[in-house]
Amino acid sequence: MENPNIKTKVVHSQSKAAWNIVSKSWGGKYKIARIPYLVLEDSEITTIKNRKKALLYAQFISKCFNSSDRIIDTIF
Repeated sequence: MENPNIKTKVVHSQSKAAWNIVSKSWGGKYKIARIPYLVLEDSEITTIKNRKKALLYAQFISKCFNSSDRIIDTIF
């Protein structure tokens, strides 16, 4: 397994109902992943829950990229 050596952060998409995992460094691939969430017009509470759950998933993925050195050392 190759170490991607990518440092990431989580930002909200400007055009979609989604969280984006983007690279912090210049010159590399900018958007790593998109985690969309469902927006329901009738239920604001459900929309907020969906948004928070998607944020948790995005933060987890971002932390995996940011901790790739430790993860690879543990596996191999």
